[in-house]
Amino acid sequence: MGNVKEGGKAGLVAGVIYALVTAPVVAALETAFKSGIEGAIISEFHPGTAADLGSLYASVLVGSVAVAVIFGVLLGVVLGLLFGAYSGRIPGRSVIVKGLVLGFMLWLILHALADLLNLQYGVTFYVTDVGLGLATSLLYGYLLGLFFERGTKLAMKKPPT
Repeated sequence: MGNVKEGGKAGLVAGVIYALVTAPVVAALETAFKSGIEGAIISEFHPGTAADLGSLYASVLVGSVAVAVIFGVLLGVVLGLLFGAYSGRIPGRSVIVKGLVLGFMLWLILHALADLLNLQYGVTFYVTDVGLGLATSLLYGYLLGLFFERGTKLAMKKPPT
């Protein structure tokens, strides 16, 4: 069954780094596409509804960044635990390649497919987010494999207690 403990530790570290990289990427993306996001916000309200668009946009921006951080760390740990348990079943010769495969699967599910729900922001937003998501997901996978490999090597060197 693999090394779940090392997978969890590697997933936590990779998840924190992923979250710290993803949060400013999300903020920059939502700032660059502010008008499309505001258009989507406006379309959700009935005419005559009293709402401050600036406050609503700020809430979306802050909420998205907070979700990116929390989700990044939690998902990092969960995927790390699964990676530790099932890394032997993931295709690839090295642990880093296996991490990249997991990162690619993460991208496929969370960005390429789930981002289809965000098409109200426009196709350009979708394409940009999918591209940036590929970079951050592969970064997570690489770091997961790297830290898992280092952790398992260190665990093997420790004398039994």
